[in-house]
Amino acid sequence: MRSSYTTALSTRNMRDPRHLMRLVKFRALTGTDSERIAAIAKSEGVSKETIKASVRQMEAYSEQNKSVNVDLRINESILKVMPAFEEGMAGLLTATELIEVPDGNTGNKKVVKQDDKTTRLEASRIVKDIIVAKQPKGPLVEVNANQTNQVMNLSAAETYEERLARLRKQAQEANMLPAEVIALPESLDNNEGLAESYDDVGDEESEEE
Repeated sequence: MRSSYTTALSTRNMRDPRHLMRLVKFRALTGTDSERIAAIAKSEGVSKETIKASVRQMEAYSEQNKSVNVDLRINESILKVMPAFEEGMAGLLTATELIEVPDGNTGNKKVVKQDDKTTRLEASRIVKDIIVAKQPKGPLVEVNANQTNQVMNLSAAETYEERLARLRKQAQEANMLPAEVIALPESLDNNEGLAESYDDVGDEESEEE
């Protein structure tokens, strides 16, 4: 038999898979909250309060760990350390170092201060990476694509005057073409039908006289 301490620890431990399964069952079942809790309690052989506590705690845990809330906490942490970060980056970007160089006058070595180029270069790379990471990517590409399409559509549009000129040009070109003959009877190709037609016309004129 489990002790009360173990039972209490399991109830508050969100890593216990039973809590998650109870929340999944609660959301999958239909009916009122009381009916769903009663059904789960009956199937597991535990009290309704135990199921209710598991569901309530898992919903709170889920709400607390949503991506939006996690991102918010991360941003809050960044804002808290930002002053120290800016001060540190400013120090790195202006870093100097002490080196020993021979003194031409005395022949002894002397200590001089010069720019720490290695540290400054590394700090510059860090700043560049931050700037690149914060640049928006998707939306700018979509806006440019939409603007490009709009320009193309406007440039391809035809005004009323341009359309009228185009139709007139097509009409003139059509009038300049020779008449199109679809088909001719074979008798006309041999001039036979044409001669018979002339004879018929001559006979009709004689009869009228």
